Amino acid sequence: MQRRLISKTLLLLIAAGFVLVLALGCGTTPTQTARWTLLWNDEFTGPAGAGVNTANWLYDTGTGYGCAGCPAHWGTGEVETMSNSTANVALDGAGHLAITPIRDGKGNWTSGRIETRRTDFAAPVGGELAVEISLQQPNVTGATAAGYWPAAWMLGSAFRGHYLKWPSIGEIDVMEDVNGLSSEFATLHCGTYPGGKCNEPGGISSGQRACSGCQTTFHTYRMEYDRSVSPEQIRWYLDGVNVFTVSASQVDATTWANATQHGFFVILDVAMGGGFPAAFGGGPTAATASGVPLLVDYVRVYTAAGRAHSTFQVNPASVSLMSEPGASPSPQCLMLANPGNGTLNWSTTSLSNWVSVAPVTGSLAPRVAQHLTLTFNTPSALPRTYTTLSVIDPNASNLPFPVQITVVAANISKQRYFAEGYKDGCFVVFLTLANSKQRL
Repeated sequence: MQRRLISKTLLLLIAAGFVLVLALGCGTTPTQTARWTLLWNDEFTGPAGAGVNTANWLYDTGTGYGCAGCPAHWGTGEVETMSNSTANVALDGAGHLAITPIRDGKGNWTSGRIETRRTDFAAPVGGELAVEISLQQPNVTGATAAGYWPAAWMLGSAFRGHYLKWPSIGEIDVMEDVNGLSSEFATLHCGTYPGGKCNEPGGISSGQRACSGCQTTFHTYRMEYDRSVSPEQIRWYLDGVNVFTVSASQVDATTWANATQHGFFVILDVAMGGGFPAAFGGGPTAATASGVPLLVDYVRVYTAAGRAHSTFQVNPASVSLMSEPGASPSPQCLMLANPGNGTLNWSTTSLSNWVSVAPVTGSLAPRVAQHLTLTFNTPSALPRTYTTLSVIDPNASNLPFPVQITVVAANISKQRYFAEGYKDGCFVVFLTLANSKQRL
């Protein structure tokens, strides 16, 4: 159920020393396309009361990994003991996994935590990795939810068997919530602890985000690590809507590479208590409900290979503005034409002090043209070269794409002036998508 196609396309048109930004459409919903390949999945089918498929999953048990130097209570202060009992981790017979925290008569808690055996879930160079999880958070609120900490998350492969490498090896929290707050948190942990480039132990986080209905119904949480864009990105989606993004430019290159450019494994668990719930009201109390499960419908891992380049073209491919020999250029105009079916929103930013453009922003309806007036502020000769317009695959990113063209100073006759793409005294620029049947 991949969810990504064209959500928003931004184009940059550099004309006469200014940047023209065009955004086609709006919205941030990824849509499944053929470019995604299902790498691994578990749909949790099986009879009620059965344990998880141990060909896919490992059980974490006890209160930590148990290595020399490994912190107690999983390093977070949580109070439960993780178990491989089907009382805590089992299929429900309806296509779901149930991870259930239980308090015994003495007030001690047990719960479940499982990890994928595979640790090689990685984004290929120039490609993407997506981890999508459909789940229902434990259906508890208020005092009965105190201390509940459900999570679906990922750790870098280097952590397996070498448990003191956190957080440099990277942790991506696809979904966390605490204390039944009808919310969710998305976080990247990286760098060094404490502090460091990633502000550990808090990490680079979305903070608390409202998640209405996430405790009463199933919702889809998705993480996409995208190495096809520059800078690289990690994007989080809730029910197909991009809710948070972290860019490689937010940390140094080494920190980012150590945290992301390798394999991962996936973890599902429900902790009880610990530092995170404590920051939002405290851990479990006598009023905390026992036996309310985290239900997981599926876990699916996808990859996408590096994408081929598409090419945008301007028609015609160069802009020749009138200027008399030895004279300062007079105001000229450029006509931007939208031959497509979608509205183009655009804005301009001056890249030098020798030209200004008006208006600076606008919205261009389908099959409509807009006049832009270019005023040259110095008598300097204009550049006499141009580059063709090009863009890297617009079907997969919300980032602006560089599309460059340079104004050429030209001494041309009026007859030729009107023959080379001018209308009403303005040079007309049409944007089309080459190598595709689609038009803007």
